[in-house]
Amino acid sequence: MEKTQSTPRQIDNDEIDLIELIKVLWDQKLWIILSAFLSTAIAAIYAFTAKEQWTSKAEIIAPKMTDIGDYLSIRQEYVRITGGEFNADSLSNGLFARFNLLSESLDERRNFFMQSDYYSSLVEGKTEQEKRLILSDLVKDISITKPDPKKEPDLIGRRINFSAETPSQAQNVLEKFIGFIDLAAYKLELQDFLIFFNKLINDLKYEKSKFERDLNIQKRVQIDNLNNALNIAKEAGIKEYSRLTNLNDSTVAQLALSENKIPLSDSKLSDGTYLFMLGEKYLQAQIDVIAQNEVIYPPRYYQVTELLKELEPLFDRAKESSAKAFSYQASPDFPLLKDKPKKAIILALGLVIGLVISSLVVLMINIFRK
Repeated sequence: MEKTQSTPRQIDNDEIDLIELIKVLWDQKLWIILSAFLSTAIAAIYAFTAKEQWTSKAEIIAPKMTDIGDYLSIRQEYVRITGGEFNADSLSNGLFARFNLLSESLDERRNFFMQSDYYSSLVEGKTEQEKRLILSDLVKDISITKPDPKKEPDLIGRRINFSAETPSQAQNVLEKFIGFIDLAAYKLELQDFLIFFNKLINDLKYEKSKFERDLNIQKRVQIDNLNNALNIAKEAGIKEYSRLTNLNDSTVAQLALSENKIPLSDSKLSDGTYLFMLGEKYLQAQIDVIAQNEVIYPPRYYQVTELLKELEPLFDRAKESSAKAFSYQASPDFPLLKDKPKKAIILALGLVIGLVISSLVVLMINIFRK
């Protein structure tokens, strides 16, 4: 296959076409310049009237021990009283996990903006539909970047960004948003802990009241049985236990004494069958002692009482405690460079677009004329 080669005549024709093209553009240079100027002016109007966007950034990490000191001491004391294991790092990570969860919640973002002065200033005089659109845009203006060692190896914690029309607004709103989420995260953590804490206190109170109820009932029943036995002993003329000389009678009396020492529910004394054999003197003495003395509770009752004495004040302290659910690696900055509009780039693009479009129009008109 033969290769075609450009002849000197073809090259000359190409040069003539290029010169003619330049000449056509030069002849219409005034129109091209005016078009470029008009395009640049339109770009300038947009660049200087479009809403500016400034972004403030903050980097957060899990709270340090000093950030949760008050709440940490309460949790540690709780474990010392009740027993069990406690890990401070787990508490810190749990608080931070709640913070991260709520910061990504669209509902929490809406709740924040609905009560903010920034949102109130933006929606003043707006219709309900316009308010919804503004709120939707604000929610999107918050962005969260999770650590990615491949993309940003220097990023330790999470980065939270917020964009606004001025640098001060961006910084101020971001600070308040982080504070709002921090408070919500701690409230959620504290609420869960207090529910569990309150349940433990209620269980202990019930256990204590059950001891008091059961043992007082047992005391009343015991006194009633002794009184019944005393009446029987009086009717039978049994004054003292020592007057029982018969072996069988003595055995019965010993049984009565032993029965009086075992739990009432398991004892034959509950119906007073044998008690009268103890005699009036012994029965009256026992009635007097039981009636005058306080109920003797088992060791567990006193353990529960001491637990309540320690836990109830701690519960009140816990309700008033405070802690942070995060720590700043970098607090919200004051942006020095705006995101948009980039005025220089917009003006340059306006000039280039004006030159290109006007030149193409001139060339097309010239072609049609020919």
